[in-house]
Amino acid sequence: MTEWRLRFLNLSHAPSSTAHILFPIILLRLLLSIHVGPTEMSSPTSAGVLQTHQLMENHSILIRDEIYGEELVHEPVLVELLQSPEVQRLQGICQHGVTGFLGLTPRVTRLEHSVGAFILVRRVGATIEEQVAALLHDISHTTLSHVIDHALSKPGEGSYHEVHKTRYLETTRLPNILARHGINQNVFDEELFPLVEMLSPQLCADRLDYALRDAVSFGKLAMEDARRVVGSLKAFPSATATRRLLVLDNPHVALILSRAYITTDKDVWSSPAHIDMYQRTGQVIGELVEAGSVDDKVLWQVSDAEFWTLLRQAANPEQLRAIERLEEEGIPEDNGLRLPHCAKIRTLDPDVWQGGEKQSAPLSIVLPTWGSERQQYILSRSQH
Repeated sequence: MTEWRLRFLNLSHAPSSTAHILFPIILLRLLLSIHVGPTEMSSPTSAGVLQTHQLMENHSILIRDEIYGEELVHEPVLVELLQSPEVQRLQGICQHGVTGFLGLTPRVTRLEHSVGAFILVRRVGATIEEQVAALLHDISHTTLSHVIDHALSKPGEGSYHEVHKTRYLETTRLPNILARHGINQNVFDEELFPLVEMLSPQLCADRLDYALRDAVSFGKLAMEDARRVVGSLKAFPSATATRRLLVLDNPHVALILSRAYITTDKDVWSSPAHIDMYQRTGQVIGELVEAGSVDDKVLWQVSDAEFWTLLRQAANPEQLRAIERLEEEGIPEDNGLRLPHCAKIRTLDPDVWQGGEKQSAPLSIVLPTWGSERQQYILSRSQH
């Protein structure tokens, strides 16, 4: 009960319009968080488009993922983290921000992606610390995901949720949970864990999960091929080696994945039309936060749906018209729209290891034609 009482106290500094909306939301969450009686096996609950979670009678959690299959989690620290309000909050946050929330793109969630990254490192034998790092790598994501970068990030800054990660973590119980289970706090820095985070265009659990989940959801990759990728995944030379890598053991499968990745980038991640919606939404949010009509603390306290309601109620007439245009017009035609200079151009060049070889090598070395194809894509997007 203490955690929720603190959240109410934190609202005392919020603008009245914000507090008016958040009080009933948080009260409802408080009531729903009170459990009566012993824990029993629950019904499966949706974590997103492709994943469900189910609490079992033995206090384990059964994850069913359409790409990865079933994963039973029994380690106390992982079970507690999966049930924590901080992790569960991610179920209400769409991976694709405004387009996902408005139903214009599949409603892939930050929760299913975070759990997916965790499953991938778990499958290749990662340590418990690396599994925790994978599960928590997106824990500080705000409502509407990367839309907030367009609203509040300063020029040259990284993603807003990364810049403000420490600030968010200080408001949570997560450090105490980790300490109680003897897990080092360095798991909050996912870049220390090579299976979780690697520089592009190499493979890592974060990049691989969102690639598979998005490519399948957007129809850019067949489910059968996604499962073949997972079956080809290995940690090289081992899951605990200092210089460890996620690799694929089949170059043909690696090529299928890499081509699906750049197709998804072209049509979704770096689509000028999608970015245009992010920018227009971000402009409204930035104006409301700057004017003090919306407190930026709520970015970590509410779901996308709750935040959208808050925006509508806080908006002036001109801002409300901008919001309604986003709702009514949907994703615009990208004729004439150009990529902003800051837009990422995403490609993949996964390392491939074939049994018996002492070293892995990038796909572009194993299949030089892929190296040429990848460079041609980068050039074409740069010109656009």
